[in-house]
Amino acid sequence: MSAIYYPTCPTTITDPLCTPCPTKELGGIRSLVLKKNTFTFTDITNPTEWTNAICNKNVYIIPFTRGSLAVSLVEGQGFGDNSTVNDGYDYTISAFDPNYVGNCNFWTDISKRRDFNVLYRTETKIHQSSSTVSIAAMAPVEEDIKSKVTWNVTVKWSQEDPLCPLDIPVGIFDRCTQCS
Repeated sequence: MSAIYYPTCPTTITDPLCTPCPTKELGGIRSLVLKKNTFTFTDITNPTEWTNAICNKNVYIIPFTRGSLAVSLVEGQGFGDNSTVNDGYDYTISAFDPNYVGNCNFWTDISKRRDFNVLYRTETKIHQSSSTVSIAAMAPVEEDIKSKVTWNVTVKWSQEDPLCPLDIPVGIFDRCTQCS
């Protein structure tokens, strides 16, 4: 007798929030974080844990950026009555780091690594990838003599689930962290 395959599905489904006045979150990639994929936060909202992670070089923060996130659905061939199945999402962050001269060596080094996850900050929340990322940093120069040269950073990854917002640790993204 052959076995019958049944895909694993959640046994319970979280109830949706229904409110006429939802909490609004404003966009823009306002900060960028690169976290070694071997490091895990115990409490992602704890500022002391963040400071220790920064000082131990498990986390690198670019606290002042601008940018956007593009998301596309990855679909596969479906089975039975479904013509397609959701296989996950492809993510691309396009961010700009204004520290052109000072961060050249950082972006050169980090672009060669393949052992980082990314976090990014919107207005009041952070979001964390569950997969490792590829990072490319370029600094194009425009013809306009009043234009600013910045690092144009592209971060790409794929993962099965959508990103969910997390609370921000107080005092981490509003300044540069100093390690002694």
